[in-house]
Amino acid sequence: MARKTIESRWDFGGRDHGALLRESRSLRGESLWQDAWRRLRRNRAAAWSLAFLVLFGLTAFLAPILPLPSPVAMDLSAAEALAPRWPWAHTRLAAEWDPVEDADVAPGVLPTRALGNLANDGWRHQALLQFHAPESGGDGALRPGGGLDGLAALAALVRRVSGRVPRVETRPGPRAGVLEHTLCVPLHRDDAQRVDYLPTGVEGELLVWHSGEQDAERVTYDLSVPYDPGAVQRWSVDQRTRRGQLYVTPLGRADSVSGYQYTFTLQHVPRGEPAVLVLNGERYGPEGERLAPAPPGPKRDLQTTAAREHIGEVHPDLGRRVEAALGETLEEALQETPQETPGEDLEKTGETRRAVRRGGWAAGVELVTLSAQDGYWELNALDRWMLGLRARVFGSWQTGNWMGTDENGRDIAARIVWGSRTSILVALAATACSLIIGVVYGALSGLLGGRVDNVMMRVVDILYSVPFIFVVIFVITIVNEYRTELEDTYGIDRELIFFVVIGAIYWLTMARVVRGQVLSLKNSEFIEATRVLGASTARILFAHLVPNVLSIVIVYLTLTIPAVMLFEAFLSFLGLGIEPPKVSWGLLAVDGTKALNPLQYYWWLVVFPALAMGSTLLTLNVLGDGLRDALDPKLRGKD
Repeated sequence: MARKTIESRWDFGGRDHGALLRESRSLRGESLWQDAWRRLRRNRAAAWSLAFLVLFGLTAFLAPILPLPSPVAMDLSAAEALAPRWPWAHTRLAAEWDPVEDADVAPGVLPTRALGNLANDGWRHQALLQFHAPESGGDGALRPGGGLDGLAALAALVRRVSGRVPRVETRPGPRAGVLEHTLCVPLHRDDAQRVDYLPTGVEGELLVWHSGEQDAERVTYDLSVPYDPGAVQRWSVDQRTRRGQLYVTPLGRADSVSGYQYTFTLQHVPRGEPAVLVLNGERYGPEGERLAPAPPGPKRDLQTTAAREHIGEVHPDLGRRVEAALGETLEEALQETPQETPGEDLEKTGETRRAVRRGGWAAGVELVTLSAQDGYWELNALDRWMLGLRARVFGSWQTGNWMGTDENGRDIAARIVWGSRTSILVALAATACSLIIGVVYGALSGLLGGRVDNVMMRVVDILYSVPFIFVVIFVITIVNEYRTELEDTYGIDRELIFFVVIGAIYWLTMARVVRGQVLSLKNSEFIEATRVLGASTARILFAHLVPNVLSIVIVYLTLTIPAVMLFEAFLSFLGLGIEPPKVSWGLLAVDGTKALNPLQYYWWLVVFPALAMGSTLLTLNVLGDGLRDALDPKLRGKD
């Protein structure tokens, strides 16, 4: 009887238990997150919102690579600054430039090629090389400066030196018989003119003290170096931060191109204007004039520090490289040109023709100026790399004014895309602060409970009572007072502090939400089991409680991001947020208000930024609603 009972327990209805085991191994369970993802995909509105936000984020992240116009390059010429241009307006080319009516149009502003209103080669992030060259005669004589063959050779030389394809613009020169060629290439960091100060390894001793009356402070900088620097032409001190800069330019020194400088760090910034430089015992005034030895006097607020020497070297910019290539080309041509002999027609000899083809066109060509038009603000390393990749892929090509321009000629589409990067960065900073501070603070408060919970929540209530707009105004005002020292010494700029301030505002509600969820979970059976097993408070908090409230946290974050974007736009609208030349959606709103006047409405300055912001905020709210339904445990397994 017992044996029959045992066998009946293993009766599978005639089915092989091995087949049942194999079938059970093929079946996999579905976690809460997998079920939530499945239900989120079936929610069409939420799925489309997620796809839109992913595309929106990729567009914002890849903005430096996209062939968009510069978001800050202005067109303040008389012909273009009359009114904002309509969307898909006519692309004005350099060939349409009139030397009389458009005398104020600067070189390099207008594109030389265009594909209708779709695209043109007028990217304004460029280096402009301006040449003067003699005109070429129509008889084919050897006047090699600015004719078609000479201009093509000049463009080929610039392309070879810079590695970029130039766009060429030709105008009448300053005098008869001279043409003005402007060759524009996409700007690289090494193109601009600058002086690099390189360390020499030499160190000196610097003493700084005050002398004179109390109401007329005179700061003396006494520098001693282990060599004779010679006479000083001029000197100056940059003492905006604790890490100072002493600039000294000698009258004549063989190994110095642009003078030499010393860097030092003082305990505090001396008050007063730099009055005297004492260099190895020689005294110099503010203008570099030699002063008579001063009688000994009181030295108040004496500070001593080490100073490191740096030698200035002129960077080989694009202009210097092009000038060197021009000189080499002309030198090669002169070396290959044969000496004149009586009775010989030089224009018909093969040597002369070959010399003209190789470089005779360089005779009379003069590089007048090199100017750089930086179409962006100071970017980080990743953005600079992507901008360089954009220059290599697209060159000077850019999209047309698909959404029109503002009153300064700046492209609206480019400003919307680059402004979205600011809104996303602010939203991510505030979300990170809300996630880190709010979740930890609220979870810890709910887990500890009792008097600790009461004190922590009262702190939140006090912070809630503070009007945050005044806090932001106060913090931004303080930062503006010390922004130079913060940027130079600590690498903290105003924008970073702005992000942190906004993030510090939005963690309060997150802390309350997480605390309520933890209070409902901390007495659950699985939490009691972890306590019995001896788990620490940190393990209970981060390994058991926080993962179980992430669904609520994610839903709330999708509601926080739109609020942060609106708050940033509001602060930028008031002038407390992002500063020009950077762009944000709040600054676009400011430009839109300027376009609303009783005489004429420039609707595209308002409609397109409003559509971008409105669609983004709408999709974020729709996605948050879909995530709330998808992450609800009560709806698990239901559609």
